[in-house]
Amino acid sequence: MMARGANRDEPETGGGTGGGPPPDPRKAAVRVQAGVLHAALKDVTGVVAGRNTVPILDHVLFAAGDGRITLTATDLDIWVTRDLASNDRDGPDGAEWVKSIRPFVLTLPAKALLAVIGELDSEAMVTIAAPGLRLSPGSGPQGEPGGDNRAAISAGRARFRLHSLAPDDFPQPPPMAVAAGFELPCTVLGDAFAAVEHAISTEETRYYLNGIYLHPFQAGEGAPMDLRMAATDGARLGRVLLDLPDGAASFPAVILARLTVAVLDKLMLAAIKGAPEDAEPPRILIEAASEAPGARVRFALPAGDGGTVEVIAKTIDGSFPDYARVIPADPPLRAVVDRAALLAALRRVAVLGAAKSRVVRAKFAAEQLTLTVSTLELGEACEELPCAWAGEPLTVGLDSKYWREALLALDGDEVALGLTYAGAPVRMRGVGRDDGSESDRLVQVVMPARV
Repeated sequence: MMARGANRDEPETGGGTGGGPPPDPRKAAVRVQAGVLHAALKDVTGVVAGRNTVPILDHVLFAAGDGRITLTATDLDIWVTRDLASNDRDGPDGAEWVKSIRPFVLTLPAKALLAVIGELDSEAMVTIAAPGLRLSPGSGPQGEPGGDNRAAISAGRARFRLHSLAPDDFPQPPPMAVAAGFELPCTVLGDAFAAVEHAISTEETRYYLNGIYLHPFQAGEGAPMDLRMAATDGARLGRVLLDLPDGAASFPAVILARLTVAVLDKLMLAAIKGAPEDAEPPRILIEAASEAPGARVRFALPAGDGGTVEVIAKTIDGSFPDYARVIPADPPLRAVVDRAALLAALRRVAVLGAAKSRVVRAKFAAEQLTLTVSTLELGEACEELPCAWAGEPLTVGLDSKYWREALLALDGDEVALGLTYAGAPVRMRGVGRDDGSESDRLVQVVMPARV
């Protein structure tokens, strides 16, 4: 029976509404191995704090299509985008499956998605679909407004449904025009970060110390340039220099925020572990924006599964102090100690001081270094170890934690400590056993403590 008022001569519209095109019959779905997706999610969710006042920042942007999956997460200061291959073409039904699916975009709660995928068998094939997403030829991968954007996740007999927010609300990084850039092996940049990041300040009032200062440097006209990184919290300092990579001479001085460094540490380690044993170390591209030079930096590197990772990070807007003035240029007194033996002795004597004070008294005398920790509550710890020393006895106080972290960051079997007097900064550099020379590439400085 025809509805009242209908026009008998009006042509049928074929299932669309208002005479529009029919819905796309393909489903919004993708297949991927659980272990691969879990590793990719871990790469991006490090920037998701959880319980944000802006709910969309607790989500990861999930885009699938053309045999790839792209994951993006942000806290508005750093964006991490991870690309990986899907498994849509795998299996005996791969050809038919590919014909039945289309690209789609969702935002999914990051921590919940990570937890769900992490509980699945790493070899399991996971299907992620958006069965309620209204897709039409003109709607784009995010679907039409008002659609049900929930994700259906299945693997074997396990079924999950996760709520979503509108993909259009997910913040995108501003376009970035590149002013300068260079490449480094991930092993080189990772080692450089490890040499200085222990000295990054956590004091928010001195925000300009909350990161690693990276800059090209030239000692004087005609002198060769190098690339330097430094970090300090005012009580200790680490500085490392590298051979200048191609393209780094024009790179602006930047302060890489603590979270940026932590994210890159994880990503570079994963890239190194995932690289073939006989291959060259994976390389990381570092680029600076042309507008407000140094305001943003982009990093790009391979992922362990053959995908890629991109990090776009805001840098710290501030002036890093002239740290070179803190490094003693030519201290008149020098002690050389076995680095491993000194580390072990510091750990032992610091046990008594851990509860109240971390200060260790270090007495340098002929052929001997004496470490002492004393507290009124517990008593005293003392240890002696061999030390090459020429000069009158000298006693300095040093924070045992800062001293240990500086020693751990150094290389070389022995460490040379440069001293001036009891109240002056102590310079530490690695020493080669073969020729006894000190390496100037990596310097640690620890300020004295009152004893």
